[in-house]
Amino acid sequence: MERLIMDRMHRYRSFLRFSCGSALALLLAQPALAQVQLRPQPPAANEDHGFTWVLGASVVNSPSYAGSTQRSTGLRPVIGFEVGRFTFSSGGGGSLLDFDLDARDSGLSARLFQWENLRLSAGLRLDGGRKGEDDPVLHGLPDVERTLRGRVSVIYDFNPQFSVRATLSPDLLGRQGGSTLQTTARYEYQISPRTEIGVAAGFTMANATYMRSYFGVPRDAAGVSTPLPWYEAGGGMHSTHIGLEVKTLVSDRWVLFGGVGYQQLRGDARRSPLAVKPDNYNVSLGLAYRCCR
Repeated sequence: MERLIMDRMHRYRSFLRFSCGSALALLLAQPALAQVQLRPQPPAANEDHGFTWVLGASVVNSPSYAGSTQRSTGLRPVIGFEVGRFTFSSGGGGSLLDFDLDARDSGLSARLFQWENLRLSAGLRLDGGRKGEDDPVLHGLPDVERTLRGRVSVIYDFNPQFSVRATLSPDLLGRQGGSTLQTTARYEYQISPRTEIGVAAGFTMANATYMRSYFGVPRDAAGVSTPLPWYEAGGGMHSTHIGLEVKTLVSDRWVLFGGVGYQQLRGDARRSPLAVKPDNYNVSLGLAYRCCR
């Protein structure tokens, strides 16, 4: 057991050293890379073009659920479509529509208004819920049903590189999905006209309904359908996260992108018997075709 713990600690330290080292190397390289002019900057997406779309795929390695020791690697579609102030995206395709600070969350979104540096957007997205078959630890627990989530985001741009976003996402169908509030600070920098890096860090809070659905163990299931003890999670802090992503135009239309993210569960989520591995990471790499009309 001690050997296993030491091995995991060593892997965590190696991962953190790699992430920090990569970020430091990119930052140190900025003065030199900023002088590189590979090709003319492609025109930005705007309403004059009619619409912008992105289609591609990415390979993602991530835990089965937040807190799981099981990991999976899969190929995911990357879709993005923007007409004026409306955007539909999936698999991170929204962030590839243009090189700017607007993350364009998954699902259907609309930019409602902008006043100087303050923006407001709203949207809808499908939440796939969670099934007990997703992980051996979840076996015997009730499934979390699929639902439709709303999303309201307030974004403040301090300058062209740095922004802070707060997003409230409630379950609109009342299927015990609860609500989350995520706050993220994001910094983006174009190291050349065709390559951009982004660093994001923040935290997520959740109400008691969400925490009980995703991290609780019901009293009637504890010791009956699952060996886990009864656990009733309360609302509050859910997790903190940090991420690094890079996207670059390899031609006038093709975008190569990738990223790494690290998450730590907090509060009652971390104390849950489902949080077997409360600190975890994800890695992604993809290629997409981007076009304006």
